[in-house]
Amino acid sequence: MQERMVNPLYESAAIGERLRWVFLAWRSGTNGKCTQKEFFRRAGIAPNTGNNWLSGKERPRVDEAIRLCDVYNLTLDYIYRGDPSGLRYEMRDKIALLMSSGGLR
Repeated sequence: MQERMVNPLYESAAIGERLRWVFLAWRSGTNGKCTQKEFFRRAGIAPNTGNNWLSGKERPRVDEAIRLCDVYNLTLDYIYRGDPSGLRYEMRDKIALLMSSGGLR
């Protein structure tokens, strides 16, 4: 039996990492005053569910990811595949800047 190769970009940990960068980019626009709890609640997602995504324990279901896309102007391609080409320039630039500086401290 042939083993199925899984693209590491699709793994829960990689998705969680991308969502962490999105959270940090969004938070930077609030002068660092908003929490992960508020970030997920704004999208109608339980904070503990969101924390499981950020930690790589779980992946968001498509309907949950769509809620994030609607609220934060993301794309499913970015969340699930890591393709930033469909993101708004502001979000893409903030994420790139944060990644290059190592994030917010």
